[in-house]
Amino acid sequence: MSSELITKSVWKELTRAAKKSRRASLAAVAYFGRGASKLLPLRPKSRLVVDAGEAAVKSGQTCPAELLKLQKIGVRIFSAPNLHAKLFVFGQRAFIGSTNVSNRSANMLIEALLATTDAEAVKAARTFAKDLCVHELGPDALQMLQLIYRPPRVPGNRATPRRSRVTKNRIELPKLRIAQLTEGFIPDGSESAQESGERAAISKRQHRRTHEVQDFWWTGNCPFRVRDTVVQVLKEEDGRKFVSPPGNVLHLRHWRRGRKRVTFVYLEVPNRRRVLLGRLAKQLGYGAKKRLGKGGQVRDADLAKKLLTAWDR
Repeated sequence: MSSELITKSVWKELTRAAKKSRRASLAAVAYFGRGASKLLPLRPKSRLVVDAGEAAVKSGQTCPAELLKLQKIGVRIFSAPNLHAKLFVFGQRAFIGSTNVSNRSANMLIEALLATTDAEAVKAARTFAKDLCVHELGPDALQMLQLIYRPPRVPGNRATPRRSRVTKNRIELPKLRIAQLTEGFIPDGSESAQESGERAAISKRQHRRTHEVQDFWWTGNCPFRVRDTVVQVLKEEDGRKFVSPPGNVLHLRHWRRGRKRVTFVYLEVPNRRRVLLGRLAKQLGYGAKKRLGKGGQVRDADLAKKLLTAWDR
């Protein structure tokens, strides 16, 4: 076990540690500016949490184009708009300090980092970062953020963002819904609609290597919208209920014949196994089993966070 305070060549040390790491890394750092992808060259499958809120992007503190560069090589990007921490975990070594990922930090500011190999500290740092990996941003979301990105008003200097309405110490969560489903055949005559919808959904996939496209059909008014996050609870013929990992809605395909209205909902779902409802409820804690037995939006922020991260443990 060793601990060291680094005050010289801080970014040289961090960049070297990122390059040398043989496994996926974790980083939770408030701002990610221009040139940041070179300063922090994370390996594929690493997880990076930044403040990608509107204020941070509009003021130039976080640059979506830099995040896209890492995402294209397989780094998973998450947003926590009230994030202020600067924490990096590379293998069995953790760095905690004052450094945002920016050229200003690397070239102008006086920064300090505490580097440690203490097993308990590294474990705590890893848990802290993982707990923030809730709101994942896909390429489409980053492209949309790029449209509102503005470089810093003064070169090398951060503009002061307006105060956001994000509640202190709360992570901004995507809208999460539970879909209660039963096994059954799609309505006669809707086959072509389902197939054309599937083709459209596949063309919109954002995570081709790690996710798959799934679909279900919904009768009547459809409460689901594109970019919603949906947890499917499927009741099989033998009565058992299985819960699938949360998936993002890619596409909706409507079909109607007479008074019969059906919507095919297409999701991009991580390549993870379904879990028996009872087993998952036990993992999530008190009240989860009752809530998983109902449909609709999950408004309990604590339960939503647990559901969104249950398959990443």
